[in-house]
Amino acid sequence: MRKVPALVLVLTGLIIFLAGFTLKPDKASAEAISPGLDVKIPALRFKPGDRVSVEVVLPGGRLTGEVPLEVWLLRPSGRPLKLNLNPEGKKLASPAKTGFRTEIELEPDSPEGLYVITAYAQIGRKKVAAKASFLVGSLVGDFMIVNYLDGESPDALEQDLRSYFRKFKGIGGNLVIVHSLITPEKAFYPSAICGKAAAKGSADDRVGLALRLAAEYGLACFLSVSWDMTREMPQSEFLESTRKIMAELWSLYGFEPSLAGFYSYQEGSGTYLAWQMREFAAAAKALNRGLLVSCSPYIDDPLLAGYLAAIDDLDIVIYQGAVMASYRPDNRRCFPLRRVKDFASLSAGATRVRNKITLSHVELFGYLEKKYAGEYLASPKDIEGQILSAAACHGPEGIVFFTWHYNIHHMGKKLPAVADCEMAVREGLAAFRQVAGKAAAASSHVGLYLPYSDWWCDRWVNNLVPALEAFRILGISPDIIPFVPPRGEEILPYYPYKMNKEQLDFLLANRYVLVLPDIAGLQDTDSRLIKEFVSQGGVVVLFGPHIPYGDGWERQELYGASEEQPRIQGSLVIKKEMGPRLRPGDRLVLPADEVSSWKATRAAVLATFGDGRGAVLASEYGRGLVVIVPFSLSPKTASWLSLRALILDILDLALDRLEIRRHFEVTCTPAIRLDDIAEAEVGGVSYLAVMRYEGFGVSFILKLLNLRPGVNYLLKDELSGETIAEFSGQNPLDKYLEFADRRFVLLSLAEK
Repeated sequence: MRKVPALVLVLTGLIIFLAGFTLKPDKASAEAISPGLDVKIPALRFKPGDRVSVEVVLPGGRLTGEVPLEVWLLRPSGRPLKLNLNPEGKKLASPAKTGFRTEIELEPDSPEGLYVITAYAQIGRKKVAAKASFLVGSLVGDFMIVNYLDGESPDALEQDLRSYFRKFKGIGGNLVIVHSLITPEKAFYPSAICGKAAAKGSADDRVGLALRLAAEYGLACFLSVSWDMTREMPQSEFLESTRKIMAELWSLYGFEPSLAGFYSYQEGSGTYLAWQMREFAAAAKALNRGLLVSCSPYIDDPLLAGYLAAIDDLDIVIYQGAVMASYRPDNRRCFPLRRVKDFASLSAGATRVRNKITLSHVELFGYLEKKYAGEYLASPKDIEGQILSAAACHGPEGIVFFTWHYNIHHMGKKLPAVADCEMAVREGLAAFRQVAGKAAAASSHVGLYLPYSDWWCDRWVNNLVPALEAFRILGISPDIIPFVPPRGEEILPYYPYKMNKEQLDFLLANRYVLVLPDIAGLQDTDSRLIKEFVSQGGVVVLFGPHIPYGDGWERQELYGASEEQPRIQGSLVIKKEMGPRLRPGDRLVLPADEVSSWKATRAAVLATFGDGRGAVLASEYGRGLVVIVPFSLSPKTASWLSLRALILDILDLALDRLEIRRHFEVTCTPAIRLDDIAEAEVGGVSYLAVMRYEGFGVSFILKLLNLRPGVNYLLKDELSGETIAEFSGQNPLDKYLEFADRRFVLLSLAEK
C-alpha cells in the first residue's frame, strides 16, 4: 500500500461546493449560509524575513456554533504546515462575515518559490475551499506530461513520480505545470464529464497522485486545463467544455495543498488569444479568487503582450522562447537563441505595468536539423544558450522548461546522450541565478516602446528586431515596453482611444528613456501618452528615418522644429557636447544617402549636416526632453558604423537627464559577435554580464565610464573570484578582455 500524507487521509473523499459549477446545495444549507470562503493576503510578493498577514473570511448568514476550519501552508521546503488561527472578537468589514487572522513569519533563509495557502471549512453540510499564494524570490518550473509517467501499477507510478520530483527539486525546481491531463484516449483523473476517464482510486488517477506527492516535496502545481478531448465536438463548444473541466478539477482537487491554480492548455499567437484567455481566467477566478491563472503565448503579434497584461484575472505569462520550435523551414521563421531574451522582455515590459509575473521559457526539445543524438532533444549548446539569454532579461521572475520531465527525466532512462543535456540544464541554471540576480536585477532604464498599431507583425521584423540588434552592438540591454490598453478599452477588436495613466505612471516612476525606432505615426492613446510622459519629465529619443506624427499635438509644438525635404548628405558636424566620445567640431563621414534635416524653432541643435542644416536636435517640452535622430537605429544601414559613437553619446545624454549613468561600455571585437549583454547596479555594486552562444570564447573591449575621480575601484571576475584590475576614478579602465573558455562573463565593479 502506498504512503499517503496524513493530511490527504483526512481529506479523502472531500467534495468542494462551488455555486453554478458542481452539485447544488440542499435547501436547508442554501438558506442557512452562503457557500463561500475567502483567503486574503496583502501582496503577491514577499521577501525572506517578512511577516505575511493571512485573513480567512467565512460566509456569515445565520451561522450557529463552531465552523470547523483548517488552513495549510505549502512551503517550497517540504511538507505542508498547518497554520494556527486566532479568532478575532470583532466582526470584519461586513457584519455578515466572521474572520480569522494569523501571520506567517518567513525565516531569513526561506526558500524561493510559491507559498500556497489552502483553507477549507465544513459549513453546515457543505465543504468549501479557498486559496491564496505568494512568491518569494524566483521560480524554476517545468511541464510534467501526465501521459508519459511510467508504470502500470500504483506503486510503479508513485516510484516514477517520486524520482521525477526528487531530481527536479534537486536542480532547484519549485513549480510544476501538470500537463496533458486529457488525451483523445482518456482523462487521467476520475472525470464524470469526459467520455473516457480513470476510475476513482485507480492507478490512472495520475493527477491526484501528482498533486499529493508534490505536496510532500513542497512543489506548487498548476493544472493544465483543456476541453474534453475524448469526445468529438465542434470547436464552438471548446470553451464551455474547458470551463466545465476546470470546475470539475477544482471540485476534486481544490483541497490539495499543492494546487496553486490553473494553466490554459490552449496556446496561441496574435491578439485573438486575448479574448480566449480573458474567458479562461474569469472562469478560474469564479471558482475562487485566490487561484492563480497562467498561460504560454508565443510570438506573432507583439501587441498580444500588452493585451494579456490588461486582463485583470490573468496572473502569470510564460512567453514562449520559440527558438527550438521554429526550425521548420517550410513554415516558420528560424529565431536565433538570443531571441529568448527579447520575447521574455516583451512580456515583462507589459506585465510589470500591471504587477503580474512573467516567466522565461526554455525549450529542451529539438527536431529536424536541431535534433541532438538523432532524437527529439535539444543539444547542450542550445539548452545553455537559451538559459543564458533568459538570464540576461530584466523583469521575469524565473524560468520554465518545456520539458524537463519528458526530455531529461523520461528520455534519460534509455538515451545516454541525455546526461550531457541534463548537465547543460544544471550549469545553465547556476549561470541563470548569477546573471539574473546581479547583472539583470535592475532595468537599464532604456525602453524600446511599441505603440498601438494594427501592423506590429511587420514592424516587429522591420523596426524592432533591427533596433534590438543595434543595441546589442552598442552594448546596451533595453527593456521592451509594449502598449498596454487602458482599463475599459482592452476588448478587441475595438480600438483604444484614451491614454493609459497606469502605464504613464509606471514609465515615469521607473525613469525610462523611451526609444521609438522609425515610427511614422501614433494613434490617440499613444499620442497622449508620449506628450504627457515628456511634459511630466520623461525623455524620448526618436530615431528615423520616420519621426512620428501624433493626434492631439503638432510636431513643431513637441519637437521644437519642423522637418525639411530629404537631401543627400555626406557628413555630420558635432555642435554641442553630448557625451564622452565626441567633441564640438568633430566631423563624421556619412555615406551619400538621402536623409531629412530639421529646422529648429525652439529646439537646440546638437549636430548639423555638412551643409549646416539641423541633424540631431533636442527639444525641451514641459519638464522633459525629446531628441530627434533622423537616422535608422539598425546595424544594416550604411551609416551605422560611422554613427556608433554619436548614438552612444545621445543615449548617455538622455539617461543623464534622468540622473542615470552607465559604468560599462562594451565594444565587440570584429571576429566575435556577442549575443546578449546585461548591466545593473545592486547594493552599490555594478555588474556586467556578456554572453556568447555560438562556440566558446568571449572577448571585448571594456571601457569604464562615469567614475568618481577621487575614488579607487576594483574590477572582479565574479565567476573565478579573481581581480581583473585596480584603478582610480581619475584613470578609468580601457582594456581588451579575453576569456577563451567561456560562454559568458560576469564582472563586478565596486569602490575599494
